[in-house]
Amino acid sequence: MARTKLGDRVGDWRRRLAVIFEDEEPRDAVTRAFNRALALLIVANVAGVVLESVEPIRDRFATAFDGFEAAATAIFAGEYVLRAWACVDFHDARYRDPLRGRLRYLRSFFALIDLLSVMPALLGLFGAADLRVLRLLRLLRMFKLVRHSTTFGLLFAVLREEAQSITALLFVLLLTVTISGSLMFMIEGPEQPAVFTSIPVAMWWAIETLTTVGYGDIVPITVAGRIVGSVVSIIGIGTLALFSGLITVGFLDQLRMYRERHAKVNVTVAEGTISITQSFREQMRNLDGACSAVPAGICPHCGSVFAAPPPRAREIGDEPLGA
Repeated sequence: MARTKLGDRVGDWRRRLAVIFEDEEPRDAVTRAFNRALALLIVANVAGVVLESVEPIRDRFATAFDGFEAAATAIFAGEYVLRAWACVDFHDARYRDPLRGRLRYLRSFFALIDLLSVMPALLGLFGAADLRVLRLLRLLRMFKLVRHSTTFGLLFAVLREEAQSITALLFVLLLTVTISGSLMFMIEGPEQPAVFTSIPVAMWWAIETLTTVGYGDIVPITVAGRIVGSVVSIIGIGTLALFSGLITVGFLDQLRMYRERHAKVNVTVAEGTISITQSFREQMRNLDGACSAVPAGICPHCGSVFAAPPPRAREIGDEPLGA
């Protein structure tokens, strides 16, 4: 009996951790506080890595830097272990199996980022003393912020949806760089053999010109070379403008869909007012015959009593509930 109660209590703790760790709406106050505290720790840790590279500051606050790094590594390691333990209660069914599900989670993108955040300590235990490698791995902790950012999620969604268009634009850029670099090598090579020494060097000039950077280290001097440079500059401006417009339109579409999915609507019930999301309304529309088995005036999900009998499921999206 005692084991059963202990197992139930451990299961409750694990499910609570899953709610905190899972990056899906809605988020309660505890989840928001945890995400903010973790983000603050990551920013402070990265700032410490940057400041530690300044020798006078490092010499003066070496003990403080070491203590802060040890504390941050311990927190990140604890988070990594707890996430692997609680992943079986995530909404994603791929992680439900106690063994294979956890192994599958540990191979996921964010789990690998979490592992990288504790790698400096692991490498230190195995005697890795290259400070540059450890510093780089500590800077990679910034990627942990991506998990808690809705904006990055929308941006990744844009990249997935517009993958074909982005690939086509990149192909156009690659084609332009290759052709213009080859032409410039043929035109400017005889006139500036010490500058345009090869096609890859001329392609570097093409990249500078396409991106309108123009470092000035490689400059055409012939009339034909300048004409090619002008054409490449115009093509670069147009291609980059098209690329930015494509990303902007895709981002606005994803933002609109995100707001529609998470739009809140007020529902008046006998005890007061509650808020539900648009996804709940869409689920209600799909109930059809299921709602007919629930007595009128009773919410089929939470059991709350409506102030007045609710409309049919297909009308919920069109009229206020409880009217």
